[in-house]
Amino acid sequence: MTAPLSTVPGLGAQAGGTDVPALRTATSLVVLAQSTYRSLAALPAGGGDRANPVVRDLISAAVTALGDARSTLASATTGAGGRAQTGPDPVYASVVAQALPTVRSPADVVGLALTLEDVLAQTLVADAAGLSTPALRATVLRLGSAAAARKASLLMVSSLLSSGRSDLVVAPPDLTALPAAVGTVGFPDTRFPTAKASPPEEGSG
Repeated sequence: MTAPLSTVPGLGAQAGGTDVPALRTATSLVVLAQSTYRSLAALPAGGGDRANPVVRDLISAAVTALGDARSTLASATTGAGGRAQTGPDPVYASVVAQALPTVRSPADVVGLALTLEDVLAQTLVADAAGLSTPALRATVLRLGSAAAARKASLLMVSSLLSSGRSDLVVAPPDLTALPAAVGTVGFPDTRFPTAKASPPEEGSG
């Protein structure tokens, strides 16, 4: 687990006025993503008898990683003089509430997870530029990179599921059988997008 940022000398004193809202909103997206993954794991297509083992493992790993991210962001927020965010992002919480009852297949599971990882990664990357210290920027970019990596894995799985090749979604993969495009489908952008980034005030209430 990442060491709390509050232990970094001088971090709280250097924090800027926009740090806390950005960190709280990022945390709200992490809270929602972790909660959603847990809900997906409880569904037959996510963690039950209709679940793909690779998808099930991705969910389990994400729950752990997002728990670490939540702790890191909470420490960063208190180190910046704010109150740690505990609630989910209100905008995407409604998206999840509408989507969860419709999840029937591994593809549905991956699709919902992709929605949240995409906005989380874009938000973290967009926020990093406005944070007031190198320590905060480095930490938030690291968390953004982790979200982007999960997004890439989900995109590759989604591509195989949507093409009807669920038999190829196995670990370890049969590299000789995978379509050539699977190596690039997880990285569709030449420049990382931030258009979907949540504004700092969205989840910081």
